[in-house]
Amino acid sequence: MSADRATLLAKGGSQHSPEHIRAVNEAAQWYARLQAGQGSDALQCQWAQWLAADPEHGLAWEKVQQVCQQFARVPGKVAGNTLTRSMQQARARRGVLRGLAILVTVGAGGAVAYRMQPLAGWGSDLATATGERRDVTLADLSMLSLNTHTRGDVAFSETQRLVRLQQGEILVTTHPDQQAMARPFIVETRHGRITALGTRFNVRVEDDETRVTVLEKAVEVRVMQGSDALRLEAGQQLAFSSTRMGSPVTADASVAAWQRGRLVVVDMPLRQFVAELARYRSGHLACDDAVAAIRVSGAFPLDDVEQTLLSLTESFPLRIERFTRFWTTIKAA
Repeated sequence: MSADRATLLAKGGSQHSPEHIRAVNEAAQWYARLQAGQGSDALQCQWAQWLAADPEHGLAWEKVQQVCQQFARVPGKVAGNTLTRSMQQARARRGVLRGLAILVTVGAGGAVAYRMQPLAGWGSDLATATGERRDVTLADLSMLSLNTHTRGDVAFSETQRLVRLQQGEILVTTHPDQQAMARPFIVETRHGRITALGTRFNVRVEDDETRVTVLEKAVEVRVMQGSDALRLEAGQQLAFSSTRMGSPVTADASVAAWQRGRLVVVDMPLRQFVAELARYRSGHLACDDAVAAIRVSGAFPLDDVEQTLLSLTESFPLRIERFTRFWTTIKAA
């Protein structure tokens, strides 16, 4: 791997940038041409030159390959309705490109097509399991990143672009609407509505409140049982219930670090830290009252909670007690 590409991977790439989207589309075109029996030596050479021209091309090529591999594991009947129908029934290049259009549009962010209805339709179900994160490109080219244990629906109509978030957390990157009459982009929870004003923002639903953090530009917030709207600017965070609008506070800069697979905390009580970790792990995870006030700082991997727990015992006088693999308690050493 080249030094440039290693650096890009270390940064996690930019799945939302125009450059990345363009590179994925180009990679899909190359994949289609090669898979459609056009793999001549000259074409292979041109493909190799394209691949080496930009580190982003390598990342995009890997993404297309991952999507195709994911479809290879899709249950047969569903796969037949998506990939096989458009790729295997037609060997002509046009047929292959049509199949890859499905992959790029639905799967470029995380290969979720077999769990969703086509995003070009009026709506789609969205879901992640515990510990799972997933990126989805919507029909209007807006991006949704879904955090662990998230569930929601997408409902686009002639008058609005609506995401109903029942539980969990999403990071939204809106795209300008291409329809003649631009439709507002709205995230709705049980507590209220968040209208995007050309923006990137994070929404997390708790039992008794919703928290929204604006990363770019602004949003407008309305509680479910109220008529007044509050404008929230970039760098601000707000918690609201169905009847009460909170006050804007300065946002935690690391609020969306979960999208990059990290839990970033600064001086966080251990009880709160463990509660955050528990969202990404099946079973019971808690700490004793005797150690709950220990303050934790650092960047921890979300994809390896066990390693994070081990690092706690190496940094603090703590021990991990397991009753079963589904019941874990952190106690004083």
